[in-house]
Amino acid sequence: MFCSTRARKSISLVVLPAVLCLMQGAKAAAQYLPPRISIHVSNPLSLMSKAGVKLQYRLNENHSVVAGYRTYYGFFPGYQSSVEYHHYYRTWDRSEAFFYGKFLYGNSTYSPKPYFSGWDATYNDPGAYGALGAGLGKRYNFGPFFIEANVGLKYTQILEKKSGINTNLFYTLGPGSLVDCGLQLGLQFFSEGRHMYYKTLAPRRRSRFRD
Repeated sequence: MFCSTRARKSISLVVLPAVLCLMQGAKAAAQYLPPRISIHVSNPLSLMSKAGVKLQYRLNENHSVVAGYRTYYGFFPGYQSSVEYHHYYRTWDRSEAFFYGKFLYGNSTYSPKPYFSGWDATYNDPGAYGALGAGLGKRYNFGPFFIEANVGLKYTQILEKKSGINTNLFYTLGPGSLVDCGLQLGLQFFSEGRHMYYKTLAPRRRSRFRD
């Protein structure tokens, strides 16, 4: 019923290395796939017309989802909420390249008062709108901080049929602009050394494509 001493030793010689390998693999996985939560804030240079914040969750090294909220003032006071998907396809020493897709929903009014004195009026146009966008971006990591830039295109559709005042301006310089570009600063709640763990397995500054 009981294993012989020789059998127990043989089993130990097989099981012990396997357990050690599993422990090392679990340790590496913990370093390679840590929790990834980031907070994006608007570029200070854009505060003349808008301010916002985004919350990002990295599903793994390649995929992340982002939820955002932005407030506009100036010509087009209103709000805009967004949901984004980021796919990170290439990594360098301290930076990552990604492409993204996004869906946006918002509501804007038109108010020329902040820029033209004496014209004190607010219009309900353009009202509620939705948008789809896509583009490319790059993220630069500096320990717990990062800078992220993106450029792309988006299509915006006004959802409420109104008088149509200044819709051209809305589509060119307002929240519905065709060009989708941005620069954000942020704070990330994980160790960059752990996040970029795989780089210890390759020479520094060597680029790498990921599946």
